[in-house]
Amino acid sequence: MGDLGLFLVLLFFAVLFISQALLLPVAGRKAKHGELASRLKQAQKKLDDESLSLLQEYYLKEMTPVERKLIKISLFEKIKKMLDLAGMSISLSKLLGWTFIISVLVGLTSIALGHLWYLTLALFFGVWILVYLYVQSRITKRLQKFEEQFPEGLDIIKRVLQAGQPINQAFREVGEEMPEPLGIEFRKTFNLLNFGYDMRLAILQMVERTPTVSMLAFSSAVILQKETGGNLTENLDKVSKVLRARFKLSRKIKTLSAEARLSSWILVLSPFALYLLTLVINPEQANLLITDPRGISAISFGIISLAIGALWIRKIINIKV
Repeated sequence: MGDLGLFLVLLFFAVLFISQALLLPVAGRKAKHGELASRLKQAQKKLDDESLSLLQEYYLKEMTPVERKLIKISLFEKIKKMLDLAGMSISLSKLLGWTFIISVLVGLTSIALGHLWYLTLALFFGVWILVYLYVQSRITKRLQKFEEQFPEGLDIIKRVLQAGQPINQAFREVGEEMPEPLGIEFRKTFNLLNFGYDMRLAILQMVERTPTVSMLAFSSAVILQKETGGNLTENLDKVSKVLRARFKLSRKIKTLSAEARLSSWILVLSPFALYLLTLVINPEQANLLITDPRGISAISFGIISLAIGALWIRKIINIKV
């Protein structure tokens, strides 16, 4: 029973992490471009204490009293920012509460079934890991959709600016014409500007909510124009062309790597499919793998090798643009 429990634990985490390792997003990841990020940090340092307090006040305004206490802890603050990035309407306290209740129920069920303590512990934390991976997948999809919509949003801003309207009106037009997630982010920024917030403050708040390469490039162009002057329409036109070229290249890379990703899925899932096939054709021989200690050792080594191989494949295929 002990060996079988260890086998189930390894199998659970192997399938979990292998599936995540093979999810290869080409676009929609949080930006980590050092040069643009450092430029925005320098712009944030120039904000006075009153502006920074306004930024913090706006961030805390929509939270419940419980959440305001929770985010004082850095771990819960990071989870709250993840929920904002994912665009999920559930509050931090509800997410933590429901996840804890479900993980406890799963743990109690495992105890009732007579599982070993480490299997129960693995299932308890497995619920938290699944919730984390779900939120991460929502973040990736939302940011990817945001980047797909962004060049079209820049075209709207250029048209409004060319018509002689201020940039505040451009943010409003994008917010009204574009669907989520781009539209709602520009509406929030327009509301900040309408309430009298400084342009740099509103832009930095927008970057916090959607930290993509597209957003970093746009915010850098706007802040640079506010500080040094210049033709914003021309700058945004160049940014739009670069972003379209980048997205086109990302799509091309995704297409060219499709065969490699399909091959990786086949290589990783074929051992599990082969075991299920053997279980149907010759159950006695298949059961040896989970009853004989040598079979458990072989499966454990194979699962670890599969996980390492999947991460290796991800490293090779996942090309940053």
